[in-house]
Amino acid sequence: MNEAENLLKSAFDFVIWILVPLILLFVLGFTKSLAKKKGDVKSAGFWAGFMLFVVVLIYQVSVFLQVGFPHNKIFQGFSLGLALAGAVIGFSVLAGVKNVTSSKLSGWIAMIVTFITFYALLHYLFIRTYNEILLSLILGTTVGILAHFASPAHSSRDLL
Repeated sequence: MNEAENLLKSAFDFVIWILVPLILLFVLGFTKSLAKKKGDVKSAGFWAGFMLFVVVLIYQVSVFLQVGFPHNKIFQGFSLGLALAGAVIGFSVLAGVKNVTSSKLSGWIAMIVTFITFYALLHYLFIRTYNEILLSLILGTTVGILAHFASPAHSSRDLL
């Protein structure tokens, strides 16, 4: 391989092995910090999401102990369509979350985000059965969220 190919391969490996797991860890840290700031409901939502993940983890690992763990590569492809859908979903959800004022609903949101993030991290790094979907959606959703913050429009209605 020449130097340009080595540089591109290194950038690719950085995204696959470091950036995507860091994005997921950032989401967990952000959700946990919001839970601390917002009080009991969001904190309970964060811990409920973690416990839901533990239940699924125990179930998933018990199945793999019987049938064996999959040995898939971490990179299984990338879907541009899923990434674009993730960007639209990320932008729209973030625009819609600002309209949510119910503290009970915010606890549910914290639970769902915490569970999905832990589950995605587990599957992405260790089980690797849905990595094409996860990689595409994680990067696409991150683009959508960052586009929301970069956009002068603060909701989908303002943008349209």
